[in-house]
Amino acid sequence: MSGDQRLKNEIEHGRKIAGAAEEIWGWSGRVGALRWERRMSMLLGELKPGQKVLEIGCGTGLLTAEAVKTKARIFPLDVSYDLLELAKKKKGTRKASFCCASAYELGFRDKSFDAIIGMSVLHHLDIDRALKEFSRVLKDGGKILFSEPNMLNPHIFAERTFFREYFHNSPDETAFVRFSLKRKMKQHGFKDVSIQPFDFLYPKTPAALASTMNTLRRVVEKIPVLSELAGSLFIQATK
Repeated sequence: MSGDQRLKNEIEHGRKIAGAAEEIWGWSGRVGALRWERRMSMLLGELKPGQKVLEIGCGTGLLTAEAVKTKARIFPLDVSYDLLELAKKKKGTRKASFCCASAYELGFRDKSFDAIIGMSVLHHLDIDRALKEFSRVLKDGGKILFSEPNMLNPHIFAERTFFREYFHNSPDETAFVRFSLKRKMKQHGFKDVSIQPFDFLYPKTPAALASTMNTLRRVVEKIPVLSELAGSLFIQATK
């Protein structure tokens, strides 16, 4: 499939889900809050005031609103105009500098950013084209931090293959196996690449079981082999 067609598919996907995106993505309710809080500590923990930070695929602005609180200079972008308009209206995003653009043509100068962040966005992209562009705009020593779906998780595998439409997936989105993704990132010149599986807290877990399951996931994530089946991957690397 051509890159242009892939972008068109993602733009159309954004238009379709815009009205219910946050519920579809699993951030609502008690379980959604627990999963969200953990991701925020992972993705934003290293950001410092004054840093110039690029957010890829900002969607409805959930991550943007939290990133702004770090007092870093946040530049969120999304290819979907519909989602971007929602992000601009999100409480707390006023100080962010939004841009409707493709991750393949960022429109910024070389070595412009101290960090690049994103949540559940890389699996929508042609990863080679995206990594090449990230490397171009990232400063030497700059960081990338992403959380992405893990293809080794049985549920993720099923929804990315046999039940794509039922789970509101776009035609081209996929998921990652951390070992092959790590090799690919190194091929694009990234160093200190760390990709760790995490998250056994299923979004549809009943609220009454949220605390118990959150405690259990801490145990399961430490078990070799079994931990590889976690729902998500936390990706860190340095240029």
